[in-house]
Amino acid sequence: MFKLARFLKGRIPATISAPLCKLIEAIFELSVPMIIANVLDVGVASGDKSYVLKYCSIIAALAVGGFLISVTGQFLASKVALGFGTKLREETFAKINSLPVSVADRLGGASLVTRLTGDVMNCQNALNMFLRLVMRIPFVLIGSFVMSMIIDPVVSLMFLAMAIVLGSVITCVLKLTLPRVKKAQRNLDEISRLSAQSLTGARVIRAFTKQADAAEEFDGAAQTTAHTNIVAARFSALLNPLTFAVVNLAIIAVLWFGGVKVESGRLLQGELVALINYLTQAFFVIVTIGNVFSVFTRSSACAARVNEILDMSVPEDGTLDVIPDDETPAVEFRNVCFAYDGDYDVRGLSFTLERGKTLGIIGGTGSGKSTVINLIERFYDPAEGEILFCGKPISEYKTSALRGALGYVPQKAALLCGTLDSNLRVADENVTEEREVFALETAQAKELLDSVGLDGDIVADGKNLSGGQRQRVSIARALCRDNVLYLFDDVTSALDYKTERGFIDAMTAVGGAKIYVSQRISAVSGCDAVLVLDNGKAVGYGTHEELKKTCPLYAEFCASQTS
Repeated sequence: MFKLARFLKGRIPATISAPLCKLIEAIFELSVPMIIANVLDVGVASGDKSYVLKYCSIIAALAVGGFLISVTGQFLASKVALGFGTKLREETFAKINSLPVSVADRLGGASLVTRLTGDVMNCQNALNMFLRLVMRIPFVLIGSFVMSMIIDPVVSLMFLAMAIVLGSVITCVLKLTLPRVKKAQRNLDEISRLSAQSLTGARVIRAFTKQADAAEEFDGAAQTTAHTNIVAARFSALLNPLTFAVVNLAIIAVLWFGGVKVESGRLLQGELVALINYLTQAFFVIVTIGNVFSVFTRSSACAARVNEILDMSVPEDGTLDVIPDDETPAVEFRNVCFAYDGDYDVRGLSFTLERGKTLGIIGGTGSGKSTVINLIERFYDPAEGEILFCGKPISEYKTSALRGALGYVPQKAALLCGTLDSNLRVADENVTEEREVFALETAQAKELLDSVGLDGDIVADGKNLSGGQRQRVSIARALCRDNVLYLFDDVTSALDYKTERGFIDAMTAVGGAKIYVSQRISAVSGCDAVLVLDNGKAVGYGTHEELKKTCPLYAEFCASQTS
């Protein structure tokens, strides 16, 4: 948690004021038992009603003042904690978006969502509790002990014995609880993953009547989480009864030895009552310590998970923010090798695409076609070799400049909740309506424009559109700005051949170089050059007619799709 203290910047006055208010409240609270002792030993013993009323009014004033100061401290602590949580959440979200795609793949979306929501909230709650109790707890505990020492040093030693025993109990319980709390947080990631999987794959699950299997898998994860939490709760549940037992024994001992002293005249009745009050105050504080440590145990595990995200290194960004406007090739691969995990998925790949030219990439499933697109977008960095964009290594460009010159259309169309217009403006906020219409017409989505209009609603992931419509809107989005290079990653898979042909023909009016990734011969046959991939290797490169004669794999594709 202390590593997250930097998110308190700008809130230092309130951060200091909140515990100070609780400190003043504790001072008021510690004053009451001594006043009560005086009321009993002086006012009640002598029958002086005015003395009793005077000090009772003082107790009432302390109660009202303590209440107002306590509320002020609570308000300041809550304000600081909410500001801290908001800033931490924003920073974590920004860091997640800046991390390499490989990190997101490794951690998983469910884990990232859990860290961004539940873990940050636990850290926020822990800070709120810390500010309210960080000064009050030690002050009340130490103050109770000091005040009891002033009254009777011998009897007050029971405070020290009680504190040592309870400290040992709390330490043992925390050692048993903390590992299980950390495990429970990891189990929440699995529950989030299964929940997201069931929601996004609801149609597939229902189509194959796998609801029972999905429910069984989810129940298994939920039962595991519940079992872990139950075991942790059982150990935590030992805290209160053990604490009560120790404190009650201490109270009995104080009453026993104190009563003997009262009977012998070495201790006044009011002083004995004050000792019991101080012991009770210490007891409630120690119980609070147990609950605080329980919260801090969970929050420490959450803070560690959030810090894991914040401490991750981001690949160093380049310095070039201007794309050279010369005759250098749009993109060039030089003996590029890359592996997601284990063996290379792309090996020794080399090719060049001149500006204004088109390149088709074709190959079987898993041959590395989409990987080439991901490397150009710099979602991943190559393990070996070099990729040049407009004559410069892509690592030398600022990411914003590089991707600002690329028109990327992913294999799976990703649309945002909003309108058709808002989805197109993702590429360029200042795009004109004329350019939007041109982009939709080029993407063969004119009928969608005519039916819903630019203000037509699009739900999350474009669920109210067909697969082909989603792909065409995704294509139109990339066409809403001028790019040096357009990357189309199998974007015609949901289109019929006529629509696909119309799109490819319309793209001739769009400037810039273009890469078409596809498994269809019809999508790549008209390109200036075609790259054939097989198991991450280039097995053919040339025009459509050349490859039919020189590349057996390409000829096989042609025969299977045109016979």
